[in-house]
Amino acid sequence: MELIKAKNINFERVYYYSFLIFAFILPLSRAAVSLFVVVLPLLWIYEGDLKNKLTKVWHNAILRSLLLFLLFVFLSALWSSNLHETFKFMRLYSYWLIIFVIATSIKKEQIQSVITAFLLGMFLSEIIAYGVFFELWSFKRASVTNPSPFMFWIDYSVFMAVTSILLLSRLFSEHFSKKEKLFMFLFFLSTTGNLFLGMGRTGQVALVAGIIVMLFLYLKPSLKSFFIGLVLISSIYGAGYTLSDTFQNRVKSAISDISSIQQKHFDNSWGIRVVYWMITYDILKDNPLIGVGIGDYQDTIQEYVEKNSYPISHETKEFIKVNHAHNQFLMSLIQTGLIGLILTLNIIYTLLKTPLYDAEIKRFSILFITIYFVSCMAEPLWLKQFTIVLFTLFVGLFASLVVPSQKSAD
Repeated sequence: MELIKAKNINFERVYYYSFLIFAFILPLSRAAVSLFVVVLPLLWIYEGDLKNKLTKVWHNAILRSLLLFLLFVFLSALWSSNLHETFKFMRLYSYWLIIFVIATSIKKEQIQSVITAFLLGMFLSEIIAYGVFFELWSFKRASVTNPSPFMFWIDYSVFMAVTSILLLSRLFSEHFSKKEKLFMFLFFLSTTGNLFLGMGRTGQVALVAGIIVMLFLYLKPSLKSFFIGLVLISSIYGAGYTLSDTFQNRVKSAISDISSIQQKHFDNSWGIRVVYWMITYDILKDNPLIGVGIGDYQDTIQEYVEKNSYPISHETKEFIKVNHAHNQFLMSLIQTGLIGLILTLNIIYTLLKTPLYDAEIKRFSILFITIYFVSCMAEPLWLKQFTIVLFTLFVGLFASLVVPSQKSAD
């Protein structure tokens, strides 16, 4: 059968519906996400006009910062000896190709619809989560104490924090009716409630940072805005502590962990993260500029745990040797050294400072970056499928709205 010629395809419509479906299924299906990761870049290549597309990528400040990071990450494969791990991480970072597809293919007027599709996907996932919590049905590995239906509970907490801050930002928007805002407010309450039903402290902490930044974005600095923020944060987290046994236990556990760390005992969740900082410091002293390569991080951690006397038990040593560093910035340092960290920080800086055509989405982009990279302090979100595609979707949308510099325009 003869292949459909590119000139006979309405690519604008195909991209639009593809992005809608991708955004909707993003919180729901690992397999479907993997399919889009392959299909969207192939469609982009098949459409042609690659020279013009690559020119757009290079002249887009956000896309250029991402491209520079990716090139260095793939270059670090040259000094990685563990080929299996190297190819695994190269595959994960290849998900970023979706960013370039979205940024160069979506129309400005389609962006809010794609964001709404993501919210609908989250709404469906929450219905399932609440059904599990109230024991109306069982679903995969979700449980009453941890009703995360489709992904690991830490990752799901990041999704819920992003959803909560997105809904809050839409409540400030002038583009939605009162009825729509009422639904979004109720959705915000259910999402935030769901966040505290699970065990994901990462998203819970990140949401605090997001709310604080939001107050600076939407309200003038004043005693009134400080009071509003204090009441909002106290209400959300006070209710969470009172109503959720899981959240209450996680808070008590965190307090206990901090107390143990002060007594030089590191065999707990927070203590292990402190030890990873120690290990990263030692690795960085020997590999300061370019790190050990994207494929050798675990082998190197094992080596340093064996040859150094860190204040941890044998069981904790065994755990550390087979796990990641629980921090995206530490992972960047270990894998790609100071150069990789600088390129990572350059991405954040560029995302924050680059002007966008849409002021409302610009404000949300700052909130998203706050939530996402605060979460990166507790988990390496660029090394996990669901949180990678969360990053690719929204950064692709933000990059599509970049206001070109005068130099680029000329």
